[in-house]
Amino acid sequence: MKNIILIIFFASIFSTNAFSQWSNNNKGNLSNGKEAEVVWEKQNIDLGELKQYNPKDVVFKFVNKGGKPIIITNAKGSCGCTEIEYSKKPILPGKSTEIIVTYDSETLGVFNKTVTLTMNIEKSKQILHIKGTVIN
Repeated sequence: MKNIILIIFFASIFSTNAFSQWSNNNKGNLSNGKEAEVVWEKQNIDLGELKQYNPKDVVFKFVNKGGKPIIITNAKGSCGCTEIEYSKKPILPGKSTEIIVTYDSETLGVFNKTVTLTMNIEKSKQILHIKGTVIN
């Protein structure tokens, strides 16, 4: 009985220590927002006139000017008329990435759409804008 108690005791100490080290090591890989900085090339893009049923790709670029990796955790369009592609990998300091937004251009008329990106930085919500007019 004493041996079982000793085994449980040492196993709990070992597992607590292992999880503590894992947690501390991984904190350094994510940005806490204090040293991460997103610098956009453009956040607003006017597509002008688009032909109906002619999808258009829009490329947004940013550079991580901070000291820690930036991770895009989510991307959501303001409607179902946009598809969004982005890297799931961390954007390391000094590196850049692209967000590709495809607008489907099915509905005639003026449009003004947004894409909201969620990141692991202080200003976690970054909003991108596309606008234009769909014509026949």
